[in-house]
Amino acid sequence: MTRPTLIAAAALLTLGCAPQTKYTWGGYDEVLYAHYKAPQDHKAFVDALKTVIVQSEAHGNAVPPGCYAEYGYALLEEGQSADAVVFFGKERDKWPESRALMDKMVTYAQGKSNAHTVSQKPVPQDIVPSSGAQPLRAATASEGKTP
Repeated sequence: MTRPTLIAAAALLTLGCAPQTKYTWGGYDEVLYAHYKAPQDHKAFVDALKTVIVQSEAHGNAVPPGCYAEYGYALLEEGQSADAVVFFGKERDKWPESRALMDKMVTYAQGKSNAHTVSQKPVPQDIVPSSGAQPLRAATASEGKTP
């Protein structure tokens, strides 16, 4: 065999022995970098994170560290607190070293969910007296109480 052929054969054998990656990154690092560089396209960011997760899980591969948490936080920003809690839980279960932070994020998301539910109640703008007098405008929290 010639020297170039031996070198090429050795290179091919070395590539075959390369270790497999532990995670299916699926462009997660590029997606995260692009989002932090230009955060205005939030929808594309959320869709890209979802794609990474779905593809990794569909092939039975591990989702990269932080991806579940990042997706959960993106959902929380969109007001989907219940879904965010699910992904914070997945991050906590997959990566035990994240347990303390993910437990706090779950508590925070559940609090946001409860606050959102409370804030959806209609606040009466006018109180109409039964005597037919002029309606009174309800005081807002910033105005304080009326005498």
